[in-house]
Amino acid sequence: MTVLALKQEFKDLKDDRQIWDNMYQIIGEYVSQVKQNFTSEPSPGQFMIGEIFDSTATFAAQNSASALLGALWPGTARRSIEITPPDDLPMTTELAEFYSKMTQRTVAAMDDPHANLMLTLDEYMLDQLIFGTSGIGVEKGDKSKLIYKPYGVKEVYFDEGKNGIVDRIFILYEWRCNRVVAEYGIENVSEKTREKYNAGKNAKVKILHAIRPRMEKKAAAGQLAMAFESIHIEFDSDHILLETGFHELPIRIGRFRKLTYEKQGRCPSMTAMPDIREANSLREAIIRATEKMLDPPLGILNDGMLGGSTIDTSSGAINVFNAGNNIGGQPPVFPLVTIGSMEPALRRLEDLKQVIAQHFFLDRLLDFNNQTAMTLGEVQIRDQIRNGSLSALYSRQLAEVLTPTFERSVSVLWRSGEYGVIAGSEEEAEVIASGREPEYIPEALLGRLQRGEDIYKISYKTKAASAQRSEEYLATIELLNQYRTDMQISLAIKNRINIHEAYKQLGIIRGIAVGIIREDDAVEALDQQDAEAAQMQQMLAAGVQAASMAKDTAAAGQMMRPQ
Repeated sequence: MTVLALKQEFKDLKDDRQIWDNMYQIIGEYVSQVKQNFTSEPSPGQFMIGEIFDSTATFAAQNSASALLGALWPGTARRSIEITPPDDLPMTTELAEFYSKMTQRTVAAMDDPHANLMLTLDEYMLDQLIFGTSGIGVEKGDKSKLIYKPYGVKEVYFDEGKNGIVDRIFILYEWRCNRVVAEYGIENVSEKTREKYNAGKNAKVKILHAIRPRMEKKAAAGQLAMAFESIHIEFDSDHILLETGFHELPIRIGRFRKLTYEKQGRCPSMTAMPDIREANSLREAIIRATEKMLDPPLGILNDGMLGGSTIDTSSGAINVFNAGNNIGGQPPVFPLVTIGSMEPALRRLEDLKQVIAQHFFLDRLLDFNNQTAMTLGEVQIRDQIRNGSLSALYSRQLAEVLTPTFERSVSVLWRSGEYGVIAGSEEEAEVIASGREPEYIPEALLGRLQRGEDIYKISYKTKAASAQRSEEYLATIELLNQYRTDMQISLAIKNRINIHEAYKQLGIIRGIAVGIIREDDAVEALDQQDAEAAQMQQMLAAGVQAASMAKDTAAAGQMMRPQ
């Protein structure tokens, strides 16, 4: 694809999004309270405080983002995820050790402070609640094995592919000449940028980064090409800075909620905007009324006519009245009552604050409102209903952004040889050449790799994951309790339930760490030992019984023998 064709595709995407920019501008003012000019260049650090009088929506968005992120990602990767085998792969001790190693090395790379994961998740989630569209990118790092970066709706233009999944992304940004030269090399920049750099002019350069599915299925050498192409262009000069590719999409764009025929995401800020604007106007009116109560406008009696034929009702104003009709000894200076009761306005403002909080799901994400004493069963039912209402929020974030991002992280580490190499491969030769002892992929996985089948899955140990499977967990516990009761009535039921599988599933649902619940082959070995020990015990018991019978028989024979 030519540079002009890429720029035209970018222009089309930009035109498609223009209808959203006005809403983004309003949201930026009322919710994020930052001046974000979506129709021009951004202005970092310009806060919208001159016309914004109420911060209820800002507070609600920040609290909601923190609570939702806490349910999806409780602080670190070590506490949040585990690499597990596919469901159809028989588990052995060797494979259990391999997946444990995968988990340890993956979470260590993700939790590296230089990877910037937690900060990225925080900014990503806040943009989800405020603007409804944001994303996360992951690359191989320099100081760390992985590096994460958040992407906001201001800088990203995208299009959907099959099944409504974002598969092409355009990013427009500006860098100064020195950064462009440092990133791409002076030999790769345009002649115009090179001249500015050599002349010491540190002017800004617009760069367009396009990530698209690769049209060509094979590379020049006959090998399979990377699935996505990546092209960096100097926007004004149409000069290609860098052309590379990715095995999988490096940036995942998520939409908080969306309509079937739209690409951009919708969010609580959009649905709450009428209430947000009303609360802002009401707060402004209350502030003005409070000013008048604290510093009311004054009236002054005078022999002249009413000054200017107008009355200034602003706080601290002074109005002159004709004293000719002064009756009853009116004091010469007196306050003017220009406001009514503030109680209805204050009640309405409290109602709006609660409604805005509900728009941002705070009544469900932060459940601090229950003052009623409840039994354990009632608490579980209430918690199950609350989690069920949040399940759609959790599922979309996991499916559209978090799981693909973590799978991309595993792929980057896999290609770096972090989990081991295949015997006889180029990766093995490279490891040996570097003086390291190679670790090998288990043979049980090689066939799946050759067939292109999945060899792992991301299992979550988070509150959101538990909430999604809470009904399954409670059902399993209820079944085991019933099984224990029925066993007291009849032992015929004992083979009906697979106790080992039940404990495995409970461990998976609750995110029990690897090693606490033994793998199948270890359990089979222990069962075999128990069976052999039981058999030996039976043999010993039979021997003791036989000896006792023989002794009794001999004693009886002596008694029957003639004296």
